Amino acid sequence: MYARNPPVIPEDTSPEVWRRQMDAIARRSVAERLEEWELLNEAMSRMEDDGIRRRHPDYDEHQVFLAAVRLRYGDALVLAAWPHEPLVAP
Repeated sequence: MYARNPPVIPEDTSPEVWRRQMDAIARRSVAERLEEWELLNEAMSRMEDDGIRRRHPDYDEHQVFLAAVRLRYGDALVLAAWPHEPLVAP
């Protein structure tokens, strides 16, 4: 029944609570799942950017962007996409 959900119950979750969570996820429509996925991705991006800003308060928004891209996708992509930009520390 839960073939599409993670097969392992987290150690901090009881089997009953895990079944309820999986049932709740299964009742959601694809559109609802995609909306939640989008919101979680946006939240993670904001948290990554905020972490970069905390570590590098002197960075401007462009540097924060470049650091985030480097963190998410690696040096090769950053250098290929922005060959004239210096690599900035994430």
